[in-house]
Amino acid sequence: MDNLEEKLLKKSKILQAACRIAEKRGEEVHLVGGAIRDLLLGKPLGKDFDFVAQADAGVLAKAMAGEMRGHVFPLDETLGAWRVVLRKGKRKFEIDFSSMQGKNIFEDLRQRDFTINSMAIPLEKLFHEGSPSLIDPLRGVSDLRQKIIRANSEESLRQDPLRMLRAFRFSSTLGLKLEEKTLRMIQENKELILRSAGERIRSELFAALNQTQAGRFLRDLYRSGLLTQIIPEVQGWETLDQGTHHDFPLLEHAFKTVEAAEFILAHLADIYPAYASPLSNHFTEVMEEGINRQALFKFAAYLHDSGKPGTRSVDPDGPSCRFLDHDLKGQKINAAIARRIKLSRRSIRILSGITRHHMRILSLSKGQRLTPRAKYRFFRDLGKEGIDQALLALADGLASKKIDFLWTKFQDLPGDLGKIKEVAGELICFYHEEFSRKPQKPLLDGREIMEVFGLNQGKAVGNLLAQLREAELAGMVRSREEAIEFLKTCSPST
Repeated sequence: MDNLEEKLLKKSKILQAACRIAEKRGEEVHLVGGAIRDLLLGKPLGKDFDFVAQADAGVLAKAMAGEMRGHVFPLDETLGAWRVVLRKGKRKFEIDFSSMQGKNIFEDLRQRDFTINSMAIPLEKLFHEGSPSLIDPLRGVSDLRQKIIRANSEESLRQDPLRMLRAFRFSSTLGLKLEEKTLRMIQENKELILRSAGERIRSELFAALNQTQAGRFLRDLYRSGLLTQIIPEVQGWETLDQGTHHDFPLLEHAFKTVEAAEFILAHLADIYPAYASPLSNHFTEVMEEGINRQALFKFAAYLHDSGKPGTRSVDPDGPSCRFLDHDLKGQKINAAIARRIKLSRRSIRILSGITRHHMRILSLSKGQRLTPRAKYRFFRDLGKEGIDQALLALADGLASKKIDFLWTKFQDLPGDLGKIKEVAGELICFYHEEFSRKPQKPLLDGREIMEVFGLNQGKAVGNLLAQLREAELAGMVRSREEAIEFLKTCSPST
C-alpha cells in the first residue's frame, strides 16, 4: 500500500470514528473487503465499509451509530452482522460490522467470497504506525493486478450461492475477468442460485444493471448458465428465428437491445441535444431501493420480446413468420418474472406497461404525419413512461439490424429506423414542451361545463374536460366559443 492510499484512508471520518471506538473498548478491529479492493484499483473510497471485530459486533455498531448519528440494525444476528446507515445530504453510507469467523483474521478472510475481497487492514496500525501492513493471505493484490476474479474455494460459493451472481457483477463493473477454475465452479453449481432469496437476486441483478456494461453482464451470466436458472423463460431464445425483419435470433437481439439502450443513454446529448438534461434526469430517478429508472429500462429492453416464443406462427403467404399479440403475452410473462424476483408494485407496473406498448411507436412511424392528437393520446395512456417507450423503440430498431452503434450515423439512419428516430424525437419534444407543462387556464372549467350543458357534478364532466384538454393540445379549439361547439359533438361518457 503506497503513501497516497494510506493518506486517503486516514482522512476518512468513518475510519477515524471506527478506530476511536475500537480503542475505547480495547478491541482489535480490521477494515476488510470492497473498500480496500477499490482503493487498490485506484478508485476513491466509496459509501460502503466493512469491519471485522473479535468482540461483539453489535456493540461496536451501536457505538458507531451513536457517534455518527446513524441508524443501526442487525443483518444476521446468528453470524453477528450489523449495519449502520448514515445519511449526509443526498449521500447514503452503509457501514457493516461483523464478528470474526474463525480464530483470527486469517481464518476469517479465507472464508470470504473472492481473493480480491479477502484483504484486511488493522485500524490501530493504520493510525498509529508509520506504514500499516496489508493482510493478504490469498494474494488478492496479485489477482487485482492481473484483473482476475478468483473464488476462495468452491465451498464458499456453495455456502452462499449468491456469490456466483456477484462474481459477474464484479466482472462487469470492475472490468475484471473470471478465472477459469472459478467459472467452472459456477457452471457446476449453477442450480444452487435458486436457494437465494428473490430479494437478494434482485439486488445483485440491478446493482449491475445500474452501471454500464449491462449487456456484457447479461451475456456472461447467460454463458455461465446462471441466467437461465434465474429467468428460465429465456430458454430457447438462442435459436428462435425472428423472420426477415431481424438479422439476429431472439437471444442475440435481446442482448443487442440492452447494448443499444446503453449506447443511447450515453449519447443523449448527441442524439437529442435539446432534451439531454431532462432525459438524463428522467433516467436517474430512483424507482425503489437500489434500482433507478435506467436499470429498469435496461431490464425491460432485455425482456421486451419475451412473448415471441409462445406466439410464433409461419406466414401462410410467404416465408416469414409472425408474432401476433406477443406484446400482450410478454406483458404477462414479464410481470411474473418481476414478481418472482420481488420487484415493487410500481416497478412491475412500469415493466409490464413498457412491454405491453413496445410496438406502439413502430405503428406510429408507419403513418404519414404524427398529429398533435396522437401525441397527446400516447402520453395520456403511458404518462412519463412514454419517454422510456420512445428510447426503447429506437434501441429495438438499432438491435434488429447489423448496424454499428456510432452516434455520428444518427443523422442519417436508414429506412424505417430513421423514421422511428424522428417519431421518438417528436414525442420527446411534445412531452417536454407541452404535455408535462402546467396547463394554462382552461377555456372552460368544470363549473362552466355543468352550466352550459345542464350536467350534475360527476364522471361525465371529467370526461368532457379530458376531451377538451386533448382538443386544445391538438390545436382544434382556441376560444371559449370553439370549446362549447366542440363539446357539443362529444359524448360525456367517452
